[in-house]
Amino acid sequence: MLAIMNKQDLLTKSIKVLDKKFPPAADPVARPVLEEVLYAVVREGTTTEQANAVFAKMKGTFFDWNEVRVSTVPEIADAIAGVPDASRKAQRINEILHYVFEMYYSFELTDLDKKGLKQAGKQLGRFTGMTDFGVAWVIQRALGGHAIPLDEPTIRALRRLGIIEGEGEVEDLEAVRTSLEHYIPKSSGPTFTDRFSTLAVTICQEKPKCPDCPLRPDCPTGQEYGKKVAPEPKPKPKSR
Repeated sequence: MLAIMNKQDLLTKSIKVLDKKFPPAADPVARPVLEEVLYAVVREGTTTEQANAVFAKMKGTFFDWNEVRVSTVPEIADAIAGVPDASRKAQRINEILHYVFEMYYSFELTDLDKKGLKQAGKQLGRFTGMTDFGVAWVIQRALGGHAIPLDEPTIRALRRLGIIEGEGEVEDLEAVRTSLEHYIPKSSGPTFTDRFSTLAVTICQEKPKCPDCPLRPDCPTGQEYGKKVAPEPKPKPKSR
């Protein structure tokens, strides 16, 4: 079990290593709050690069957000094809747009950034179709707060690295996020989120590609993998 200080040191080192391994392909995009809410749906469980491409495709497919709202779930799913669980994400996008329109009679959420972060988070959490990842993403990217979005691939990578303990579904996701927000400075939050997502989706998959992982020297799972595949020592030649 890693000590508290060791976890912080390991995260700091890992972020630096991953930032070098996976440099950003483009500058971050500034989006209105509602767009960030919808982008978070697409982004969960995949990489920034893939989410950017799919989100741009969806925006180009429909005239505006009201057209998305009145479209069928299969039509939305076709527009975001290419991300994991596209059908369920399409359902969530539809639910969020219906909720926002029925609550505000518009597609503007400009009042959220005028509230305190805690109140804004509670309000976002009440949106139909919203997840914990989505709330944390919007706080981090649109509202200027310190929050660490956690999706299943990222949790898997952090668990293998020894940052998150235990097996199975995380029972108290808020407690895990709070710990990570303590270890990771606010300025490093977006970098952590993007780089660990890329690691989790491309290398630390369900069947991990440990030989390709830049964190393998510090990762218990990677070290265990090395023991399993280590070649057997060659027998010493018999002396004559």
